[in-house]
Amino acid sequence: MSCTGCGFVVGEVDGIPLLVKDRDAANATIEAAKSSQRGSWYQAPQQSQWTGPFRHHLLKRRAYVDGLLSDYVRTATRPLIGLDIGCGDGTHLEWLRGYVSELYASDYNIMRLVRARTFNQARCLFMADITNYPVNDNTFDVIFFNHVLEHIPDDVSALAELHRVLKPGGLLVLGTPNEGVWFWQLAYRLQPRMVRTSDHVQFYTAETLAAKCKAAGFSIRVIKHMGYGVPHWTLDAGLRQFKVLDDAFEALGQALFPKQATSLYLALSK
Repeated sequence: MSCTGCGFVVGEVDGIPLLVKDRDAANATIEAAKSSQRGSWYQAPQQSQWTGPFRHHLLKRRAYVDGLLSDYVRTATRPLIGLDIGCGDGTHLEWLRGYVSELYASDYNIMRLVRARTFNQARCLFMADITNYPVNDNTFDVIFFNHVLEHIPDDVSALAELHRVLKPGGLLVLGTPNEGVWFWQLAYRLQPRMVRTSDHVQFYTAETLAAKCKAAGFSIRVIKHMGYGVPHWTLDAGLRQFKVLDDAFEALGQALFPKQATSLYLALSK
C-alpha cells in the first residue's frame, strides 16, 4: 500500500502494517540494545511478569485501572474506540477489549507486535512512532499508555501526540514508575548496575510528570501512588514475591510515606 498524498509506501511484516517512515532507525535502536546489557527490555517475553516477583503488585495496578475504566465506561453515551499504545507483547489486550467496542494497538518493536497478534483482540495492530503518530486528530475515546513514557527520550512530543489523538472528553490512563523520588533514587545508588541495564531514560515524580501533562494540554482527573517496598532492587524483588509482604508494604507505605511509591497512575482528559 502507498499514500496517495505523500507517496509513503506502507510495508508489512506478517500482515502487520509498518507505519514508521524511518524503519531502519527503529531497527537500529533495537539491535543496538540487543547487543548491550539492555537487550532483555526489547526481546524477553513479557508474559512472564505475571508469574514473576512483582506479580502481586501488577495485579493491584490492573485492578486500579479496571476501576478507572469501569467508571468511565459507565457514563459513556456512544460505543468507545480504544488504543493500547506501546502494547508490547499484548498482555493487556484481552481485558482492555472488554471496555471498548473497537480496540487498536501499536508498538515500535515488530517482535512484540507479532507476539501481540496471537491474542487476536485488536482490530488492528501496527508499528508506529509515538512521537510522530500516524493517526488523525480526535480518534480515540480511551487510551492506555502503560509504563512506556519513561523509555522515550522525547516525552514532550509523545504527550503532545497523545493529546492530539484523544477525543475531547476522552480518557487517557498513564502509568509510569515513580523513580524520581529519593527512595528509588537511593535504590539505584545502592545498585548502580541496575541503571546500566535499564532502558529507562526518564525518572518521574508525580509533580514533574503532572507538569509535563498539563503543558501538553491535559486536565488531570486523579494522581494515584501505588506499590511500596525496600530501596534495593534485588532485595525488593525477593520480599515482594510473597503476597503477604507485598500487601504489608502497600499498607505501611500508604500510611507512612505515600509519595515514595514505585508506580504512578494519572487519569487524564482533554
